[in-house]
Amino acid sequence: MGGRKAKVWTAAGGARAAREARIGTARFLGEAPIARAWQASRLMSDFEVKMETLSAQTDAGTARSVAMSLLLGGLGYPMSWRPGHWMEVAERVLADESRWLGEADLYIVSPEMCDVVVAAAQTLTLEDLSLLSADDLPSPSGVLVLPHPLLVRAINGNLGDDRAYHWHSPVELAVPDPAVGGFERKPAVRFSVYHDTHGPVRPDSFLDVAAMARAQGTPLPPFMLDAMRCWAFGQTTTEEQRRALADFGEIARRTGRQAREEVQELGFEEERVIGEYTPGSEIDDHDDTFAMRFLYAFWRLCEQRIVVTDPAEVRHSARVAAAKAGVSPEVRVARLRTTASPGEADSGAGEPGRQWRHRWVVRMHKVRQWYPSEQRHKVIYRGPYPKGPADKPLLGGEEAMTSRWDRRVCSSPP
Repeated sequence: MGGRKAKVWTAAGGARAAREARIGTARFLGEAPIARAWQASRLMSDFEVKMETLSAQTDAGTARSVAMSLLLGGLGYPMSWRPGHWMEVAERVLADESRWLGEADLYIVSPEMCDVVVAAAQTLTLEDLSLLSADDLPSPSGVLVLPHPLLVRAINGNLGDDRAYHWHSPVELAVPDPAVGGFERKPAVRFSVYHDTHGPVRPDSFLDVAAMARAQGTPLPPFMLDAMRCWAFGQTTTEEQRRALADFGEIARRTGRQAREEVQELGFEEERVIGEYTPGSEIDDHDDTFAMRFLYAFWRLCEQRIVVTDPAEVRHSARVAAAKAGVSPEVRVARLRTTASPGEADSGAGEPGRQWRHRWVVRMHKVRQWYPSEQRHKVIYRGPYPKGPADKPLLGGEEAMTSRWDRRVCSSPP
């Protein structure tokens, strides 16, 4: 593999791959028995973490009931639903996910745009996310496919390679209401995280599932569903909720560490990553909100002039394949608007003769802008786009270079 060149991303190639991945993944979720078994095991694990979080606060019977309400209500399902077994939950969850995935608008982002969204996402706080409203979504339901996997260290310590995010609204999220001792239903968006089936993270547990899927005649699709949750519009986080989140994170990290130690004792390798990888270089999702922050940053950036979204070309073969699968062939391509002249692009930073060793995000900072016509604040970003040679590594969003060109750009309006 030493002489193989990295594949160059193109909008046409990205759109084609996204169409095929969406069709294959939706079909797998709706039809493959192993998908239901895998999802049932993930739901059970999530339930056990919730049970352990609640066990110190109440008796076992109450903890079990509340944990089930948090699990199902947290996915947007009615509080009255009491399934008879875990496979019933998995079947309903995957049936909805498969249908919504097929109906969603399809988006792809260029590598440069992806870099900027990552940097923007990491500036967001829980207070910023409380500004989210239904109007921020570019479409009620969408699938965002990335140009390459993002290595993300989950709250439980497991490493994943995020490749796509799916959102769907409207749904209703069950939120605990201490005032009445029950739950309150709030309008929300449900989002899902998909890992790259052929990505760099290759734990033995995943390889076993892949082998079983092939043996059953249902090979894994391009994207593998990892996690789902809902986020309420205008959701504010109280101090009590922050403490509960901290407790949940502590338990998730402990149970995740214990699970990895147990499988390692059995001889399984759960930290295998292929290709070039430096431990610690991944994104740390310390509070289980990175996917939501990434989507919110993407949605907000799409409303600003620095980003353009154009339809990708749809050829006859793509229309035929989409029609056969019952999905739309349309793909929206999100890119950064070109701001530099050809001469600036050639030199890498607008200063002829300069040799730059990195790319960087130019003076990106977020602002809470008040919109009088809507009587609310929105997060906007100023200057979030990369500069420098396209083949060089990207520095962090706060590590902008200092130069006359930087100062000139940063003083311009968004």
